[in-house]
Amino acid sequence: MSRQQDWLKYSQELYDIAEILINNQKYSWACFTLNQATAAALKSILSNIDESTFGDNLIALLRVINSNHKVPEDVTNACHNINIYFTLARDLENKSDGTPLTNFSMKDAKQAVNDTMIILRYAHHMTH
Repeated sequence: MSRQQDWLKYSQELYDIAEILINNQKYSWACFTLNQATAAALKSILSNIDESTFGDNLIALLRVINSNHKVPEDVTNACHNINIYFTLARDLENKSDGTPLTNFSMKDAKQAVNDTMIILRYAHHMTH
């Protein structure tokens, strides 16, 4: 049974949560949440083509999709940009000082929003 619609809905829910985080200047958590929204969007495609939805590495998920369908370059670039937020946006060990909250800006969050929107549009296109 395909859960593509569940994954798409979850992706949108995560995107909406990220917007709340951005409005509250929690940019690192917004970036992490957008990473998760992107993963859910890719998993909607994987579910649609009967592939495993296991894992959080966007590049690995994209590789499986690409083996079935040619992935556009802008989607590939967006996945590469946002993949780093899985650990970078929430892991204290990635910086020599401060917390992730002090190391992210509105600019980071806006770029993550742009990248996520590219991937969400692609997921909707691939699953409809």
